[in-house]
Amino acid sequence: MTASRTLVFAAVLAGFVAFALPARADQTATSTISQLKVLERSDSRYKLFHGALWLQVDKATHNYRWGGKHCNNAGLSDVSLRMLFDAFREKDSIAVEYTAVKYKDQTSRCVTGFTVTR
Repeated sequence: MTASRTLVFAAVLAGFVAFALPARADQTATSTISQLKVLERSDSRYKLFHGALWLQVDKATHNYRWGGKHCNNAGLSDVSLRMLFDAFREKDSIAVEYTAVKYKDQTSRCVTGFTVTR
């Protein structure tokens, strides 16, 4: 195999591997929740996202969403929502795991998990 064919083969193989790997979740710094929003089905934005939270550490630049088209319909369970509300009410610290999901021209940070600490 010539050097150029080897290079092309390696590039194609790398492309297949990149698409086969699942998205890795990122994690925020540990912070308290400054705001929590939960949308009901009657809200016009519900199809886009079901809820969002803002962390004190980066509330001016980011929010973390779940559910709806913004997050490929990946929602949170009722138990997880209750845990988030309790962490908000008790001012516990939380670190959010998220993946960046692009919908149309907007990229959302979608919650995939979280850790609550006192």
